[in-house]
Amino acid sequence: MLYLNFQLKKSKPALIAAAVILTIFIIACVISYSATQKLSDTATRDEAGEYSLVVKDDAQAESFLKSFGVDSVLEKTGEEKIIIPKKFNSLYEKYNEMQKRIGLDLSRYKGKSALKATYKIKSDKADYAVLLLRGNRVIGGHLTSLEYGKGNLPLA
Repeated sequence: MLYLNFQLKKSKPALIAAAVILTIFIIACVISYSATQKLSDTATRDEAGEYSLVVKDDAQAESFLKSFGVDSVLEKTGEEKIIIPKKFNSLYEKYNEMQKRIGLDLSRYKGKSALKATYKIKSDKADYAVLLLRGNRVIGGHLTSLEYGKGNLPLA
């Protein structure tokens, strides 16, 4: 019994060192993960330069859409939670290319959830605007007529 006690006392510093190292490793992993998950507040498009992606409410959504030439937002017609596919098919690759033209890229959100908000708009291009939101940031969007067979148009 005395021998066991002696061994535990000698190994106590080693256990403390291992616990400290493990704690530092976990903290480093959490910080690293948090840094990679931070959503950008801005994006850049060729025609207009840098623009804000922050959309916390319908007023900011309207302001965002106006920066893309939408005359006015008449009303929000719906919102739903969606999942960005883990693997993009050719249709989603084409959609993501459209996003990249305005400085956005959905590939970073593969397999993640997003909020799809649809707005009735007044515009020469389309009748509706769709914004994909994650963490109060726009991660994608398009204009549409919501008619079957009609393609989506880029925001810009």
